[in-house]
Amino acid sequence: MTIIQKRLINAYTVLVMANRLELIDVPETEVVLEDGSSSTLRTEVEIKKAEREIEVLSSGVNTK
Repeated sequence: MTIIQKRLINAYTVLVMANRLELIDVPETEVVLEDGSSSTLRTEVEIKKAEREIEVLSSGVNTK
């Protein structure tokens, strides 16, 4: 995955999480991951969104 693709994934993730863009509107452009497998921008945005939500929810649990 190129640096541009990583930045696109981060930018799309922010827009999706802010409800400024629907996940369905993220392009399904194919990307090659660091392990050599292939994925799409949309799939990677969905994964990144889930990771960020887990991070936020987990930090809330640890404050009690």
